[in-house]
Amino acid sequence: MERVFITYLVALLFLLSPYEGHGQERSFSPYHVKVQYAGSIGFASVGVGRSFFREKLETDLFLGYLPERIGGDRIWTAALKTTFALFRPVPLKSLDWQPLRTGFQVSHTFGEEYFIFEHHDKYSRGYYGFPTAVHLYLYLGGQVDFTRVEKLQRFGLYYEVGTSAEYLISYIQNPRYLGPGKIFNLALGMRVRL
Repeated sequence: MERVFITYLVALLFLLSPYEGHGQERSFSPYHVKVQYAGSIGFASVGVGRSFFREKLETDLFLGYLPERIGGDRIWTAALKTTFALFRPVPLKSLDWQPLRTGFQVSHTFGEEYFIFEHHDKYSRGYYGFPTAVHLYLYLGGQVDFTRVEKLQRFGLYYEVGTSAEYLISYIQNPRYLGPGKIFNLALGMRVRL
């Protein structure tokens, strides 16, 4: 799993090369920064990324933080996200709304207490069943861009509802214990095109 994370990181850095993608809009750089609240990256996170194919695809690298007073421990998380816009934006007066975006995220939680492979000297084989340091998340969401609002054209707001692959598998195996309210989370964020 750690190799997958490193491979994905190298691929993202390659995609963030300074060359403009085919068909990329020229009014803004293909690069952007994001600030996100929640969404399994931490209480708050910041990220940098790039858009491709007229903003139909985005890749982002995030760093998130969960403070001790909220999570019981200080937790730092890095995440690589890939988002696909499935439909063209819907123009709403001065806004463009992308009603359906989907994607996945691979995240790594830092700390000695988290592991990719179970420590068999501490736990019996299969005690956890999943790594505690690396997670795969799937999400659906949307985005509103202030396309025709003067001085706000670079800004967009997005929302995502997601779950981890581990939660989804656990829910399928035991739907009586884990309800949808326990496995899904909400992320709210802002994107600024550079």
